[in-house]
Amino acid sequence: MPAGRPSSAPRVRLIDSGRPVLSARAGAALGVLVVLIAILAIPFKEWVTQRARISDLESQLAWHHQRVDELTAALDRWEDPAYVEAQARARLHYVRPGQVGYVVLAEGEDAESAVTPTRPMATAPKGGPWWGAVWTTVQQAAQPKSSAPPVAPDPAEPAESYGR
Repeated sequence: MPAGRPSSAPRVRLIDSGRPVLSARAGAALGVLVVLIAILAIPFKEWVTQRARISDLESQLAWHHQRVDELTAALDRWEDPAYVEAQARARLHYVRPGQVGYVVLAEGEDAESAVTPTRPMATAPKGGPWWGAVWTTVQQAAQPKSSAPPVAPDPAEPAESYGR
C-alpha cells in the first residue's frame, strides 16, 4: 500500500487495557444509587405491606358496619309487639285462647320426615361399676354424630292483620 493513500478497509481501534471503562465520577454515582436503593427497599416494602393490611382492615370494618346495621334493624323489628306475636305464632305455634292451632305439611311429606332427627340415648355397659357406666355415657356424649349444628329458621313476616 502506498503511504499517501487511505485504505478502503475499516480501521480497528484497539482499546487500551490500562484505561478504566467507567470514570471515577460515574462509579461514585453508581455506588450512591446502589446505596440509596438498598436504604429505600425495606421501607418501601413495609409501606406496600401496610397499605395491603389497611385495605383489608377497611373491608373488615365495612362488613362489621353492615352487620351492625342488620342487627339494629332486627332489634327494631323485635321491639314491635306485632312482630313478636307473629314470630311466636310462626315458630312456636302459639295460638290465642279459643283458636285452634294446626300445622300444614308440604305435599309429599309425612309425619316422620317432619320430625327433627335426634341422637339415640347413650348406652352404658352392664355388669361393671356404676362410675364406669357414667364415664362411658360422658364419652359417647362428647362425640357428636352430626357435624353441622341446626340452623335457625328465617324470621316469619307478620300477617297483614297484625298491627292494624
